[in-house]
Amino acid sequence: MSGLPSRDAALWLVPVVLALGAFLVSSKAAEDIIGASLAIVIFVFMMNRPGVAIITLAVYLPFELLGLSLLLSVHVPSTLLRGAAGLKELLALAILVAGLRAIRDNRRRLDRIDIAVLAYVAAVTLYLVVPHLFSPVATTQWSPRILAWRTDAAYPLIFFGARHAPIGPRLKEQFMRVVLGVGLIVALLGLYQRLQPVQWSNFILHNAHVVPYELNVLRLAPQTVGTNLGYILNINPLRVSSVFLSPFDMGDFMVLVTAVAAVRITQNHRSLINYVVLAASLGANFFTRSRSDGLAAVVILVLIALPTSRHPLEGRLRLIGALLVAAVIVVPSLGGTRYVGAQGGSVSATGHLTEIEDGLRVFAYAPFGLGLGAQPGVTNRISAGFTVLGGDVSDNSILQVVDELGVQALVPWLFMLGFVLVSLKRRASRGDPLAAAMGFALLGVLIAGEYHHAFLTFPLPWTLWAGVGLALSADRPAADEEKAGLSTVRPLTAGVR
Repeated sequence: MSGLPSRDAALWLVPVVLALGAFLVSSKAAEDIIGASLAIVIFVFMMNRPGVAIITLAVYLPFELLGLSLLLSVHVPSTLLRGAAGLKELLALAILVAGLRAIRDNRRRLDRIDIAVLAYVAAVTLYLVVPHLFSPVATTQWSPRILAWRTDAAYPLIFFGARHAPIGPRLKEQFMRVVLGVGLIVALLGLYQRLQPVQWSNFILHNAHVVPYELNVLRLAPQTVGTNLGYILNINPLRVSSVFLSPFDMGDFMVLVTAVAAVRITQNHRSLINYVVLAASLGANFFTRSRSDGLAAVVILVLIALPTSRHPLEGRLRLIGALLVAAVIVVPSLGGTRYVGAQGGSVSATGHLTEIEDGLRVFAYAPFGLGLGAQPGVTNRISAGFTVLGGDVSDNSILQVVDELGVQALVPWLFMLGFVLVSLKRRASRGDPLAAAMGFALLGVLIAGEYHHAFLTFPLPWTLWAGVGLALSADRPAADEEKAGLSTVRPLTAGVR
């Protein structure tokens, strides 16, 4: 793009003009008007370019916490950072509205995937609007309910918007390249943390100003901030967390990166960068000491390496060779680690099973759910928290849905997952690499999610489900892309919409 069209240039002048006028009234009014008008400008700009919004979201999400904390360290005002923290929601809304406009303009009929998504979101929203409809113990406080609604409903809506938005087919390649690039940076920072854990912790705590950011900008309670930084404060034994500050979020994200890199190796086995990213993501995943993510990575790599009619065994020999080399390096390193029950691994395994049993008891106690907000990360913000039978620590992504939202939400959620996985498999069988990568990534995250909550944060679920939406694009079916010769991995030759 050589420059912004005149219409877009005029659009970006709006906040400047409004701010100049507001300064004549008061500086506080100017600050509010600048923030609101800039948000409107960004929304309109991204709504008309949903492809750019998805790429921006994929880059922004993993680095949001550390990036905004660093801006605070150079004295960017907290009010501006608080507004910047809402950028992800603004991008998500732009993607959703772009998809809804495409449905209206093309008079597109909704299919079974769309119906399942909307049924699940409707169940979540019903709990938001009428908190005691299904559960007498549900919180009536608005703040935790809207926080929980954003966590539970946003990623299906991002998927819905990305699936229907008018996005060019070449964005699939662009998206995979971005995931690989972001994943490589995150993995390398994780490996640096493994080599220099004290320096990394000092950087997070003293240079990046993460604690003041969470206290003063996000306005979290000190106890919550301490919990969030637990894996940075306790480095013996070390569990790598990189920019996420959580080894579980880190491991989940590495599963996504591993799936994309491995699928690209089977499609384009001469590209060295794919091997570099695969090695870095596997190494970083190993050092998170998250056994569920390690298992997920092994399972999807074995499945990807299996021969298919479209990609016979000889086309995957290099991936198999790379895995064998990795096994030779990793297996001797397992001794004395959490993977074999040491370093608290056995106690942790017992704790996981106990928490899953708690989740099952909650399901039997409250089959219609404890109410929106009964999930880890939200209950600790409620002054009168409700953790019936340990209900906020089910330690399982499926039980989390039913414990919080009940069977009325679990059923469409499971249908959504089932329909999506089947559709991804069908498109992957036609030679669509993004569909294959997102299918294996979603499967891997579901495996990891059997032993921790994989969908309660933002970087992994929002990035993953945006990619799934692109892979199942209703705007341009995979069959049309095959006819256009766009189903194989090749260099990007066009911009994104």
